[in-house]
Amino acid sequence: MAATTLLTSDQFLALPEEFDQYGNVVSHELINGEVVSMPHAAQRHDIIRGNILSALNVYLHTNRGLDLRALPDTEFVIAANDTFIPDCCLIAINRLSPDKHKYIQGAPELAIEVVSPSESAAYLRIKTEAYLANGSHSVWIVFPEVRSVMVYNRDSLRELKGDQTITDPLLPGFSCPVAAFFELT
Repeated sequence: MAATTLLTSDQFLALPEEFDQYGNVVSHELINGEVVSMPHAAQRHDIIRGNILSALNVYLHTNRGLDLRALPDTEFVIAANDTFIPDCCLIAINRLSPDKHKYIQGAPELAIEVVSPSESAAYLRIKTEAYLANGSHSVWIVFPEVRSVMVYNRDSLRELKGDQTITDPLLPGFSCPVAAFFELT
């Protein structure tokens, strides 16, 4: 069995882009130094991500003083061997510099991962720990199959389902029923 060559984030970011047979960029993440391919999201995944972004954007529109921006699919260099693309994130506006880099240094303030069938539990755990260890206030792991959200903070873990409301200390006054994330129409 061949050994996997581990990369640093700098080496990973220097790799050339890869394209599929239709000319679409193939996305990859660097997880613990290992390059992991990310398949194109299914329509249900995109709808759920859109629902989450909509809820966050409505909240942020009425709470502009928080100076946060909700973004989809943004590349973050989390650590020396970790470069992730969360499905959604919240980032402080003063950390954005679109003219300078394709990626953002450090973890987002809030990272949100919508779990795909191809994602391993081990990678999700590694990513969650890396986000929290490198500056994220919280991480939401969204499980479409069981319609639940695991909310990780540095010192707590909560699972929310159905009509339970998701709240987050980063977002004072924000509350949204978890079921709203999974509405497909």
